[in-house]
Amino acid sequence: MMGFVTFRRIRPLVLFLMLMTVGVVQLWAFSSGGDKKPRLVVRVVVEQMRYEMLLRYWDRFGADGFKKLIDGGVVCRNTRIGYAQPDRSSGFATLATGSYPSMHGIVADGWYDRLSSQEKLATGHPAYQGVGGEQDNGHYAPHNLMTSTTGDELKMIDPHSKVFSLGMHPASAVLGAGKMADGAFWMDDPTANWMTNTYYMDSLPQWTSAFNAKNLEDIYMERRWELLLSESTYRASTADGDDSEEGFMLLYRNEFPYNLQTLRRKARGYKYLKFTPFGNTYTKDFALALIANEKLGEDEHTDLINIAFSAPAYVNELFGPRSVEMEDLYIRLDREIGHLLTFLEERFSKDRVLVVMTSDRGAADSYEYRSRQRLAASEFRPSQGLTLLRSYLNVVYEPADWVTNYSHRQIYLDHGLIDQKGYEINDFQETVARFMVKKSGVSYAVKSSTIQNSSYSEGMMKMVQNNFHPARSGDIFLVLAPGIVEMPNRSGSIYSYDTHIPMIWWGNGFPEGTINNEVNLRDVAPTISYLLNIPYPDASFSKPILPLIEQERIGFQR
Repeated sequence: MMGFVTFRRIRPLVLFLMLMTVGVVQLWAFSSGGDKKPRLVVRVVVEQMRYEMLLRYWDRFGADGFKKLIDGGVVCRNTRIGYAQPDRSSGFATLATGSYPSMHGIVADGWYDRLSSQEKLATGHPAYQGVGGEQDNGHYAPHNLMTSTTGDELKMIDPHSKVFSLGMHPASAVLGAGKMADGAFWMDDPTANWMTNTYYMDSLPQWTSAFNAKNLEDIYMERRWELLLSESTYRASTADGDDSEEGFMLLYRNEFPYNLQTLRRKARGYKYLKFTPFGNTYTKDFALALIANEKLGEDEHTDLINIAFSAPAYVNELFGPRSVEMEDLYIRLDREIGHLLTFLEERFSKDRVLVVMTSDRGAADSYEYRSRQRLAASEFRPSQGLTLLRSYLNVVYEPADWVTNYSHRQIYLDHGLIDQKGYEINDFQETVARFMVKKSGVSYAVKSSTIQNSSYSEGMMKMVQNNFHPARSGDIFLVLAPGIVEMPNRSGSIYSYDTHIPMIWWGNGFPEGTINNEVNLRDVAPTISYLLNIPYPDASFSKPILPLIEQERIGFQR
């Protein structure tokens, strides 16, 4: 009996010690990241890529690029932007911070600053000068970001980790990098050099200067852009030379082939390299050089690189998302992605690298294309509506300059003047909203007072609210109808062609599969943070993509 009692007393103690031992082991594995922690995180951002482009061009892809990502990774089929005005700056900020514009403050590529009464670029900052390129092409910084990024948090928890970002457009590089990055690089149009600025460093690294000295841009711009494959195989596009395409106006052409040497000569620089598939090649080559020369992923400190393929956005600007030029670009981009993946596998092995491929925003079809398909289509030109609005306000109230600015479908009113004249801001906003919603192409005109004083859980108004920041947004936010494109800047909308984007996770031990639940662009940052066991960016209220982490996946369905 005594022995039984002794055993009953000892057994809980033994069990407790065993559990404590297991707990310590588990805690060590969690804190160290175990064997699953990647040595390098690679964010690949294909600008203005709709999700449906994976489907439309599927038969055009080879085995080593997008298909390799999909067949060997985890595909999120229902990835959404989550806010109402997607563009380059807000997209990269959302991706890096894990929060919406309402928190990170980058409400658009630019906005009207009431304090200075001037337009402000999302990344503009006059204090910094260009390094390795024209000084005036260096006036950029991430100062307008109101929150930390994944890269910032990685650097704070492990100062030995390295964070880099690159893209042909400065905003893609700067906002993809965050505030504590070791470097951000973009292309200098006159020289095609990869450059940075004094925010990051006082001189280019020697390897960057050596890369620029290879003059690869001359190789690309001394050729003709011709179709890579037989013309008869380009069946996923509109006809070459479609009347909806602006094309290269300096060449007076919107159909193949394009003499890039002539284009360079007329442009007196390399600006139009970005408007060709070779801009993606140039970006990929520089990314590989950066990874190799900065020795990313070569020690126990996890590093992060943001690679922005900007050429799709530029080609979309001149030719549209359904052009033969876009199809040819994606056929070629598929090969660049394949080269990148092969490089990473050979250098690190698939399990030691984590690649997430996504986009910053989608792209709207042209008015001409939608009209031919008998879909709703029109062009919205705000200058006409604003002229009428100003006249209307002068009649309803009294002659004055009530409207101070229009920017990215937001109308800014002069609050000081309205207060001085004794009018209520809310009533004034209501008058403007009622007038603007009558304009052709405008579905809703939402007052800032409504956005601030309401709480929405889903739908259009939730997306508008996610895009609104009281210090930077306007008094009236215009929501255009489906198929209505604002001219001339073609800024994004709430609709699926602008907000449904791809997201694929590859490497780091993930088996292939599909996540069908809705996920969001802002989910990338907390998911990476979770996998690296680092703090989330400070304003990231999103959650990691749990099915990805829990590996609850089924096969990819096309």
